[in-house]
Amino acid sequence: MDILFGSSVNLPLEWLRIALALLGTAACAYYDLFNNKNVPERLLQAFLALAVIVAIVAYDPIATPYGLVAGAILFAANYLLYKTGYLGGADVPILSAIAVLLPAQPTLLLLDKSSAWLTFPFIIHVLTAAFLTFMLHLLIKTVPHALKTLKQAGSIKGEQWFGAFAIAISYGFLAYVMSSMPLLGGSYIIFLAILAAVSVYFVLFRNSINDSMLEWVPAKRVEVEDIIAPDKMDAAIVKKYSIGRLVDEAEYKRLQNVKEKIPVYRHLLPFVPHMLLGLIISLLWGNVLFVLAGLGPLGF
Repeated sequence: MDILFGSSVNLPLEWLRIALALLGTAACAYYDLFNNKNVPERLLQAFLALAVIVAIVAYDPIATPYGLVAGAILFAANYLLYKTGYLGGADVPILSAIAVLLPAQPTLLLLDKSSAWLTFPFIIHVLTAAFLTFMLHLLIKTVPHALKTLKQAGSIKGEQWFGAFAIAISYGFLAYVMSSMPLLGGSYIIFLAILAAVSVYFVLFRNSINDSMLEWVPAKRVEVEDIIAPDKMDAAIVKKYSIGRLVDEAEYKRLQNVKEKIPVYRHLLPFVPHMLLGLIISLLWGNVLFVLAGLGPLGF
C-alpha cells in the first residue's frame, strides 16, 4: 500500500524525468493546437521511447517496474478508448510516457513537500487536473449555444431534467455527509457544489453541446482518424456501411459510397494542452482534489 501511494517510491534523475515529461507534452500540445490537432507520429513514438529509455537508465527497483507496468496498462486501456472513438490517438502514448517517467509524485517542484504522501499514481493527478481545466474550457466555449437552447421550447427533454435533478439530490446528500468530516476544508464542499452545478449544466445541454462540435460534410471530405456521430445519421445507412465513431482505413473506403453528408466532430477541443496544464498543476500542487480538501498549501 505504501508503494501504491508513493511514499516508498524514489525517482532517480528526477529533474531529467520532469524535464522530459514537460518538454515532450509541450511539443505535442503545440501540434495539437497549431497543426489541426495532428500530432506527428514520430514525435509521439520518440516521446514514448525516450520515456522508457530514461526509466531504464535511471533504474530504481520500485519506480522502474512500477512505471513500465503502469504505462503498459494505461496504453492498453486507452488504446481501447481510442479505437472506439472516445480518446484521441495522440493521447494514448503521451499519457503512457508520463506514467512511465513519473510513476509517483515528484517532489522537486512540489510547493508543499509534506503532502507528497497524499498520492495515487501520479498520472491520476495529471488526469484529474487536466479534466478540470478541460471542463472549464468546454463550459466557457459552449455557454452561447446553451443560451440559444433555452430559447427553444422543448429542446431539453424530460430525461435530461430527471438526470439534472438526480445530480442535485446526490450532491445535497454528499455535502451533508462530508460536512461532518473535520479533515475536509470548506473549499472542498464549495468545489463539489461547483462540480455538481457544472454536471447539471452538461446534462441539460448535452445535445446542444454535441451539435456545436459537429460539422456535416460530404463523404469525400471525411478523413482517416475523424470522429463521427453515427447516432445523428439514418440508422439504415449506419447498419449498411457498418459505421462506427472512429474512421479507420476500412471505414473510410466504405464511406466513399455514402451520398448523404456525414456528421463529423470537427470542432472538438484539443485535449493535449490540458494534459500539459494538468502536468504543471500536479508538479506544483500534487493532487488538486487534496488541495481543495484543505490538505495542501492552498486549502482552507
